[in-house]
Order: sequence, then C-alpha cells, then structure tokens
Amino acid sequence: MISIKEGWDTNKRPRVEDVELRSPGKRGGNEYRDVYTNHTRRRTGLWTAVVLLAVVLGVVTAGGYWLLRNQNAQISWLPGLSKSVSSLRDRTNALEASLKEWSSKQEALAATVQKLDSGWEARLKGVRRYAAELVAHAMEKEHAELNQRTAALNAQVAEMKSSQQADQAHVAQLEKDLASTRQELASVRDGSGSQIAALQEQQASTRDEVASLNDVLSTDQVDFEVQKDRDAEIVPGVSFRLMGTDVAHQQFHGWVFIQGSARRVWFRRQAVESPVVFYPKPGGEAYELVVTRVNRKDAVGYLLMPSGSKQHAAVASNIKP
Repeated sequence: MISIKEGWDTNKRPRVEDVELRSPGKRGGNEYRDVYTNHTRRRTGLWTAVVLLAVVLGVVTAGGYWLLRNQNAQISWLPGLSKSVSSLRDRTNALEASLKEWSSKQEALAATVQKLDSGWEARLKGVRRYAAELVAHAMEKEHAELNQRTAALNAQVAEMKSSQQADQAHVAQLEKDLASTRQELASVRDGSGSQIAALQEQQASTRDEVASLNDVLSTDQVDFEVQKDRDAEIVPGVSFRLMGTDVAHQQFHGWVFIQGSARRVWFRRQAVESPVVFYPKPGGEAYELVVTRVNRKDAVGYLLMPSGSKQHAAVASNIKP
C-alpha cells in the first residue's frame, strides 16, 4: 500500500503568505484572474486526491475483508490494520480541515484581490477625472485669454480704421480746399491780368490824350511828391491832399484845393496815369493833375498847367516844358 505521507506532504501545500500581490499599474487584471484560476485548479486537485484516498481506503478495506473470509488467517494483523485505518482517518480529517482552511484563505485572497482591483480602478478613474478637469480648466482659461486678446485686437483694428477714415476725409477736404484755392488764384490772376490790361490801355489812352493836348496846348509840368493825410502845395494857390491809396489796384482818392476860389475838387478811386482836370478860375484854362505811382504812405506825380501862368515865377525850379 502507498503511504499517506508519500502521496501527500502537508508542507508542500501553498500558503497565503507565498501569494504575491501586485498593483494593477504593473500588470493587467488578467493576472489576478489567472491566479484565482490556478488556485481553483489546485483545490480541485486536492479534492480529487481526497476522493482517490477514499477509494484506496475502500479497496484496502474490501481486500482485507476478502482475505479474512477466504483465508481465515492472520487474525493478528487486524489490530494493526485498524490502527492504520484510524490513523488514515485522522489524517484525512486533518487534511479536510487544512483544505477548508486553505479554501477560506483562498476566498479571502480572492476578495482582497477583487477589492484591490476595484480600489485601483476607482483611483484610476479618479486620476483620469482629475486630469480631465485640469485639462478642461486650462482650456477654458486659455479660451478666455484668447477671447480677451481677440477683443483687444478687434478694438485696435476698429480704432485704426476710424482714424484712417478720418485721415482720408481730412485729406479729401484738404484736396478740395486746394482745388478751390487754385481756382480762386486762377480767377484772381485772370482778373488781375484783365485789370492790368485795362490799366495799360487806360494809360496808353491817357498818354495819347496828353500827347494830343500837348500838341494842341503848350503846357508846363510841375513834378510833386505828397505824403498821405498831409496838405502839399504844388504851385501857389493849388494844394493837393492824398487821403488814401490802393496799391494793389494802383488807385487813390483825395482832393485838390483851389485857394483863390476856396473850392475843393474831390476824386475817388482815381487810377494812376489818369488826369484830374480842374479849372482854377471860371472860364479859365484847365489844369491837369496826374499821379504816376502810389504807395501805402505817399504818391508821386505831376501837374500840367498852361504856359505863361503867373505861378511860373514861384515854381521856376520845378517847371518842365
């Protein structure tokens, strides 16, 4: 017969302390499933061994009983066999107790493994949720900053556009003003040209008239220069007062005072080179006052009077035939 000690060694059965627990971070969840499967297989093998031992005991008992009936001998061997059966029964009970204890430890181990697995899964979910919250918060903050920067850029662009539009409107107004100024300058130039041409024509006609008068009458010329707002006696009995001048248009206004008759001959906007004709004596000969140039404060010209006048003796130094 095979001894129980030779078929089963209690020191070789697995212990709970020998089971290595690893975190799910190092190995996958399938490892714990494999461990549980291995322990289940070992438990099944132990129960199979117990059944085989029971079968062996039955066979041994049947064989002993057969020997006792057929041979009726070796009666002295029965006490030893009884002791062996008792010892075998005790060992079988001890083995069953060990198996029950080992099964309870395996169940506790499986519960511990499942608890650890659920704990690691919960922690992993918590870490993932925390990471997702951090990413969402960072994205929300970045989106807010981006919106703020975009709003600031849009405001700057709008301000630049409004400033550019204002500058364009100002430039357009300046161009319009420049065009109108050019037109005014052109009109002023045209008017000045026409006025100058008219003055030149008037001067030419005046010269012609003077020349014709000089041909008809023999006259003397007395040059003079008068200051503005001052009485100037050109010849005895004839004074000239210059009241105002228009340098741009070469015009003047004032009066001539004739002392003998106490009369004033007024003239306004009188053009240069245009003679002012007056008669010192009623029915007498004509005098002509001609201004050739006007300035802001004075005027220059000459006085034409008939030759042989009584005033010649007093102004002999200024007479020009």
